[in-house]
Amino acid sequence: MTLTGHIGASVAAAYAVERLVFKSEVTPISLGLAGLIGILPDLDTPLILALTRNWRLRARNTHHQFFTHTPFFYFLITLVLRLFMSTHAVVLFGLLTILHLALDSWATDDGIMWKWPKAGDRTQYSLFPRVVHTDDVRGWEYYVRYYFRTWHTALPELLLMCGGLLIMIQTLGSALG
Repeated sequence: MTLTGHIGASVAAAYAVERLVFKSEVTPISLGLAGLIGILPDLDTPLILALTRNWRLRARNTHHQFFTHTPFFYFLITLVLRLFMSTHAVVLFGLLTILHLALDSWATDDGIMWKWPKAGDRTQYSLFPRVVHTDDVRGWEYYVRYYFRTWHTALPELLLMCGGLLIMIQTLGSALG
């Protein structure tokens, strides 16, 4: 999933949880924070690109193969955050980071390591696995050639992006009065 899909999904999920579970008002600030938390797992990308010296994406971006893209990593962070933050904030953090990882298993060709660190299992799981990087297609060209041409990735991406944008516009409109 692209950043816009992750942000849209996070805004929609945070809005639903705030309204339906916590019965609280939703503010533009809380939705902005939700969008940032929703892309948090992808902030490992600059680190991975630096470690692999792959700044120009001459080779495949392998950030889904690092521990920073595992449920275990975010479960530990959520436990640590619970020591300092409210249950409300911790539930949203845990939900939005796991949602990001689930979307990466939905809309990427390689998925993530759901079982890691169990017995060193580094198997990546994807709902729609496909080998598309064999012809050396990387970066934006990959998205144009493959990602946006399959209904199971393009349609959810578009719906999540538009849904998140509409929720944000509605929330901003209500806040500005």
